[in-house]
Amino acid sequence: MEEIKIAKTIATDVLVVGGGGAAAKAALTASQNGATVRMAVKSSWLKSGSTATAFSELLAIAAAIGHGDERDEPEIHYQDTMDAGRGFIDPKLVRTLAEDAPERINDLIELGLDFDKQKNGKLVQGMSDFATYPRTCRVNGVTARHILNIIARELKTREVPIDEQMMVFQLVTDEYKRIVGAIALDTVSNEFVFYQTPSVILACGGAHFLYTYGVGTPDMTGDGYAMAYQLGIPLVNMEFVQIGPGLINPPVTLLSGPVWKTHPILSNEMGERFLENNLPAEIDVKDVYNHKAFPFTVSNHSFYLDTLIQREFEKNPSPHGGVWCEMAPGSEAIVEEKMPKTKRVLKSKGIDVHTDKFEIGLVAQCMNGGAQISTVDGETDVQGLFIAGETAGGLRGPDRPGGNSLAEGQIFGYRTGKAAADYAAAAGAVTASADLCQQELQRIHTWLRRSEKGTIIVKETINELRKNMYRNCLVIRDEKRLTELWNFLVETEQDLEQGKFAVSAQTIKESLDLRNMIITAKSIALSALERKESRSCHYREDFPHKNDSNWKRSIRIVKNENGMTSELYEWPAEQKIGSL
Repeated sequence: MEEIKIAKTIATDVLVVGGGGAAAKAALTASQNGATVRMAVKSSWLKSGSTATAFSELLAIAAAIGHGDERDEPEIHYQDTMDAGRGFIDPKLVRTLAEDAPERINDLIELGLDFDKQKNGKLVQGMSDFATYPRTCRVNGVTARHILNIIARELKTREVPIDEQMMVFQLVTDEYKRIVGAIALDTVSNEFVFYQTPSVILACGGAHFLYTYGVGTPDMTGDGYAMAYQLGIPLVNMEFVQIGPGLINPPVTLLSGPVWKTHPILSNEMGERFLENNLPAEIDVKDVYNHKAFPFTVSNHSFYLDTLIQREFEKNPSPHGGVWCEMAPGSEAIVEEKMPKTKRVLKSKGIDVHTDKFEIGLVAQCMNGGAQISTVDGETDVQGLFIAGETAGGLRGPDRPGGNSLAEGQIFGYRTGKAAADYAAAAGAVTASADLCQQELQRIHTWLRRSEKGTIIVKETINELRKNMYRNCLVIRDEKRLTELWNFLVETEQDLEQGKFAVSAQTIKESLDLRNMIITAKSIALSALERKESRSCHYREDFPHKNDSNWKRSIRIVKNENGMTSELYEWPAEQKIGSL
């Protein structure tokens, strides 16, 4: 087998890995601060990832600007967010989120983003979960996409290069644990590219593709988590995966809270209305529907909707492994009132909600965990490595208040972009030795050599991993399910390392995906196994109650000489506003 070599070297001050809202904001800010910047996007720019494909009746960005209610202010935004995650999130990061959000809204307005406005010219702000006052700002129903597009327009003006179909899979550090570059696979030419840079921002989204059904696009395989973990960065809160009901055929569409206020009819493949038939006698089906929001939670009676959907498709699945949903007769008016955007989206996919049944299941939507950042500028223990967006951990715990996700992307995209540009300016140009690059490539070469006689098909195993996650780590979890998942992941990882897979130069991208999926899935499974209680989106059927005395703290996944291990983690004390 020929020796693997770097086909092209690209020098840049800052490399941004990812193509969503946080990555775009980071790249723009780094460029505005004088750095040469390059974006590496694993799939197609503006057509992949969470930001470009996000949809919800309530999708918006949160900022305490007081347009919805003049009593709202950053201190209240801070307290609301802490109330949703106290014990699981970093107060200094939350403080930064609350204080910086209004300024990042202004940035978007200055770029030309036309937020929905009231007649008096102030922004329309809506209520969201965990909010004391209305603080979410919207743009014509597709806020995330509008944010990404307006920043993309400015990036084009500034001529920031964007490398599409470029999978960054390995960060390169020197003997002082400083970033000196990153290795990527051009998935079109199948050639290896070396980015020579002192500064990398990981903003490459979540890991929704770990599950049979997830929002977003198939490129979301947990690459950022895996690369950070490999460098010793702890992964935190990984058991808290936001999952909830969504259309599964045609392509996945999330069904957010307003959809359930229409009280649709759910049935199994035999036509039986399983929700009403399986609720405890004291639980009213209307109460279940009226409490239902996205995602799943154990905190109210909507718990029964998600868990009964899972129990039903495990027993009596529809053709695509879900259940059937249809609107109740005479619901036309309430459908138009509560879910007009969803109605239009489903219509574009060939579904008339007033006349058709459609298949729904449970879909993964957001990772509340991530790679732990140590400062408000997204820094890590690896010099020159910054993390932002859904890849970053420390801002999202068991619950994630509505609107905070888009705000996080803008706030910490801005901060990491500026910090990475400043770091690169101070570090100066780096020259990674040929030996360092070749050491990393040699591992792949060795992997391919070991796999010359391998027989296990990578793509088939990726599908099996996703099915295993969907079966054993969805909304219903217990020791048996999670142990089955863990054993499968460990065995698969060993097979991959020992050359039992049919890995070749033509399947290297799939093999790297599988490697990263295994690492990320193991971190979720281990965290879920360790957390022996039920809390918010984490439900252990064998430990059905919340246990604050033992478990009101985060679980961190760390890499050491024994492999992947877990530890309990206490966050720093809270601070007064303005004390950062």
